[in-house]
Amino acid sequence: MPNVFVESSAIQGVTAAITGETARYILTVLRYKTGGELFVFDEMGRFFKGIISSCAKNVVHMSITPHPPPMTESPLSITLCQGMLKGSKMDLVVQKAVELGVKRIIPLITLRTQLDYTRKIDRWKKIAIEAARQSGRVIVPEISEAMDFHALTQSIQVAGATAIMFYEGGGKGLKEIQNLEIKEQTIYAITGPEGGFMSEEVKRAEFSGAQIVTLGSRILRAETAAIAALTLIQFVFGDMGDSRQG
Repeated sequence: MPNVFVESSAIQGVTAAITGETARYILTVLRYKTGGELFVFDEMGRFFKGIISSCAKNVVHMSITPHPPPMTESPLSITLCQGMLKGSKMDLVVQKAVELGVKRIIPLITLRTQLDYTRKIDRWKKIAIEAARQSGRVIVPEISEAMDFHALTQSIQVAGATAIMFYEGGGKGLKEIQNLEIKEQTIYAITGPEGGFMSEEVKRAEFSGAQIVTLGSRILRAETAAIAALTLIQFVFGDMGDSRQG
């Protein structure tokens, strides 16, 4: 049974009134009619089983009951700190990061960032919602406002947070840090923009306590590096390498 995201404001007690793009998706893509059953989740992580009680061109009314959510969330809380990418590349990273189980995405302003990001946050939030729906998640990751690289490393240092910076210029192999103690099961994965990180940024990240890790001898495109990094983190520290998960 498919699941769809709705704003919590659409849910009133045991009913939900779904409008806009979500209603069109239910009616024109899923081709559901009165009596159709589907799952519904909202930004608060609530999960319901719904039955369509009535539908029109622009609105779908449902009766809903709480339902146990699927076990699709990683035990690891990953924050992806992604150096801003041009064009559709950032869209791709947001989509795949959500599919790979991140809890939060921070667009990162680095020394090599020269982008106007202010109009894109809402777009990335929509991409995150759709990716969460497609991948069967019931938690939509947070898309934070863009953060300066220096501010990020300061916050990591102050909090004593676990952080891994993936650097194309070298570093430890991921196997070397597979016994890394993950503070509160939370980890920051830091990946660079086109052109990668500057050496002073790497030094700053290392000073803040971040582990500097290499993805191998080949130079990866920025979007490839982000996907590879998240996959490896989930395999080593999260739920991809554990047959007991899922």
